[in-house]
Amino acid sequence: MAVALSPGPDDARTDGALVEATGRGDNEAFAVLVRRYVRPATLLVAQFLGVRDEAEDIVQDALLIVHRDARRFDATRPFAPWFYAIVRRLAANRRSRSLRRARLLRLWRGRVTGEPASPPAEAALNAGLDASTAARAMRTLSPMQRACFELVEIRGLSCEEVAAMHGISESTVRQHVFRARASLRSVLSDKASEGSE
Repeated sequence: MAVALSPGPDDARTDGALVEATGRGDNEAFAVLVRRYVRPATLLVAQFLGVRDEAEDIVQDALLIVHRDARRFDATRPFAPWFYAIVRRLAANRRSRSLRRARLLRLWRGRVTGEPASPPAEAALNAGLDASTAARAMRTLSPMQRACFELVEIRGLSCEEVAAMHGISESTVRQHVFRARASLRSVLSDKASEGSE
């Protein structure tokens, strides 16, 4: 099934109304859902797996599930948590398969084939820091702090979108972003003072 994503203004209908219309065979309604959710979902999976091509495949699979199951969706419930739960499940399954394959290769060949790369520390790079300093600073964050910080501060998503993506509250997202900023500021100021000595 191919969905033509025609450019144009976004539909004013709610997500629930769009899913209901999709369930009745309205491919234009489905195209609006795709436009609304493809970018944040791809960012979420790329962040989780570290591989953009695989992220696009997973998001496409998730959207196909939405299209297939649209008739069964309860339109009184919010769409985003349902959709992002599908995305997270598919990404977790892909990651588990990749890690199993890597373990098997290590056992059978005696060498490490590499695990999924961590996302680039683009914010620090934009601030003029070298890549290794930025990567080290980002590694000091907890996984959820890093995920929330990257999606909100670097990718420009709202706290509401990130909360739906990760299945947490908006206030928890804001806390993670705040703590990430404080931690990065501390690590980067320590690095700057080391360089000036």
